[in-house]
Amino acid sequence: MRTRTFLAAGLLFAGAFAADAQTVSVERTGCLPTEENGVVRATASPAAGQTPRLYFRWKEHEDFYWVTMEPEAGGRFWAVPPKPEQRNENVEIYGAIVDAAGKAVARSEVQIVKVTSDCRVQLNAKERGVAENLTVGETSPKQQGKKVMAFLCDGVVTRVNSEGVRRSDEVCRACVIAWWPRKALLGPIAAGFVGIVVTDEGPEPSPSRP
Repeated sequence: MRTRTFLAAGLLFAGAFAADAQTVSVERTGCLPTEENGVVRATASPAAGQTPRLYFRWKEHEDFYWVTMEPEAGGRFWAVPPKPEQRNENVEIYGAIVDAAGKAVARSEVQIVKVTSDCRVQLNAKERGVAENLTVGETSPKQQGKKVMAFLCDGVVTRVNSEGVRRSDEVCRACVIAWWPRKALLGPIAAGFVGIVVTDEGPEPSPSRP
């Protein structure tokens, strides 16, 4: 009798655990466009306090990065990784559900996604908004202070280090600041138009009076 009681209790516990188990599955992604943003879609069942993420990297190169998946109705999610560089021909991706400490409680299988120049992806307004304001997470201390390997800076605004500390992307922001004065100076020359030359330098001092 006691054995039957323990068996019934064990079956009930296993059923409750299975009902509460978190799962994540990334849909098959046909391609990602070269130097443009693509979209990866998934289904997931995170519990309260858990977050689905998309992990990605240049195939077989160093450590993974991640971006948070955005929710849709019916347990569906989507994510926009940064724009792959021309040298990046294959991207490894997988989905995961993480708890508040960033520890994975569920994970999908890894996919290899081809990056091609003829891949056509049309982002909607929400996807475009995320693509232009990306937060990219890191999984290794050696990723901090470096750009996302084999992905363009375009759209990467914020980084989260492997300890979960959020910061502005110091590498991509520095490139934009350095590039802006040169663009402004070259502007009047392009296409033969004459315009105002803008630089980040302060105004010239007024000549001193005699």
